Amino acid sequence: MASQSTDPNWNPKSVIHAKIVELARDLGNDARSLRSDQVIPDTGLLDSPALLELILFYEQTFALEVDQEDLTLDNFGTIDSMAAYLEKHTKRTQS
Repeated sequence: MASQSTDPNWNPKSVIHAKIVELARDLGNDARSLRSDQVIPDTGLLDSPALLELILFYEQTFALEVDQEDLTLDNFGTIDSMAAYLEKHTKRTQS
């Protein structure tokens, strides 16, 4: 996967949304219309194991280790918050 620094078309929100759609489809749900500001656990589209799989995917895809105390709805409840967390922590590691 191309990194944000090498691909001008790189969009973490699209990548995260695509994974949610895939995980939801595996559970028989359609997440294609999920908005980036919707609280993912509140939608019922993903069960607990799928949410954990989403976090593992996030860490692996973006090469970012998430601290246990950071696993909150504020940081990971929405696609927007996941992208903001990524941006914040990517800048921290690049400086």
